Amino acid sequence: MRKLLLCFALLAIVFQVNAQPDADFQASGKPVARIFSNFHAGLTDQDNRSVFEIERAYLGYSYTMSPVFSAMVLLDIGSPEDESVYAIVKRYAYFKNAYVRYAANNIDVRFGIVGMNHFKVQEGFWGYRYIEDSFAGRYKFGKSADLGVLASYKLSSWAAIDAAIVNGEGYSQLQTDNMFEYTAGITLNAPSRLNWRFFINYGPSTTKTKMVYAAFLGYKPFERLSIAAEYNLLHNYKYLENRNQSGYSFYSTYILKNNWKIFARYDLLESNILENTSTPWNLAKDGSSLIAGVEKKLHSNLKISLNYRDWYPSAANLDNEAYVYFNVEFKL
Repeated sequence: MRKLLLCFALLAIVFQVNAQPDADFQASGKPVARIFSNFHAGLTDQDNRSVFEIERAYLGYSYTMSPVFSAMVLLDIGSPEDESVYAIVKRYAYFKNAYVRYAANNIDVRFGIVGMNHFKVQEGFWGYRYIEDSFAGRYKFGKSADLGVLASYKLSSWAAIDAAIVNGEGYSQLQTDNMFEYTAGITLNAPSRLNWRFFINYGPSTTKTKMVYAAFLGYKPFERLSIAAEYNLLHNYKYLENRNQSGYSFYSTYILKNNWKIFARYDLLESNILENTSTPWNLAKDGSSLIAGVEKKLHSNLKISLNYRDWYPSAANLDNEAYVYFNVEFKL
C-alpha cells in the first residue's frame, strides 16, 4: 500500500516531465481568506441566550507555478471538534489544505492535505456553507479534508470519476496507525439540469470495517430554482459492530431579484436498534432539523443571511431547540 501511495505521488512528476513548457506563462499567487461570523438568539425557555460568534476563519495562499502545477496552503482557525462546550469556546489553527496539484488533459491529482470530493459536490449545490455544513460534515459522516492523494478524471463534459487514498484521521490529527481509507465516486452533470453523485468510503481496521455510502441528486427545473436530496449511510460507526447511522437531507433555493435568495433545508438523522434492545443505540443524537431563511449578496465578496433553524431530538426526554441567526460571510 505504501508503494501504491508513492506511485500516486510520483504521477505528478511524470506528468510535469512530459508536459510542454509554456514560454509565455507567468507564475502568480494570491492570498485566500474566508470568514464566517454570526449573531444568534435562542427562542426557547431552555436556551434564550444571545451570542456573537466568529465560527471559522480560513486564511491561506494559492500559488500557480506552471500551466499544470499549483499549490495551496490554507489554515482553518476554528473548533474542529464541537462535541463539548470546552471545545466550542476554544479556537485552534490547523492546515485545512496543504497540497501540490497537477491539472491537465482532464486529469487532476492532488497530494498532501486535500479536500474530499464527498463534501465538495453537496456543499456546492447547498451553497450556504457559512450558515451550516453539508449533512456529511454536520453529522460526522466523514472528514472534509484528509492527508493523502486524490485523483480525478473528467470522462466527458458531464461525467467525472474520482478516487483517493487517505490516512482516515482527518486534517486535525496525525496518522496513528498503518491503516488507510479508500474512497471512490462518480459525478454526473447531465445536460437536462440533473446532477448525480455516488460515493463510497472503505475504512478497514484491525477490528471492524467502517463503510460510508452516499447518493446525491440535484435538479434545476429552471434557472432560478434548485432542488436537491441526498442519502447517507455510515456502517460500523467508529469501527463498532452494527452501530449504523443513516440520514436524509433535502434542500432548495429560489433566486429572487437584486441578489436576493430564499432557501430551506430539512435533515433527518437516525441510528439502528441493536439486537436485544428496544431503542436506537444513538437515540440521544438522533433527530431532525429545519433551516430556512433569506440571503442577500451585498458584494462579490460579501454575503449576509437572516435565517431560522431548529433541532427536534428523537428522544422524548430531550428539549427542542430553536434559534434565529444573522450570518455573514466575507471572502477574498
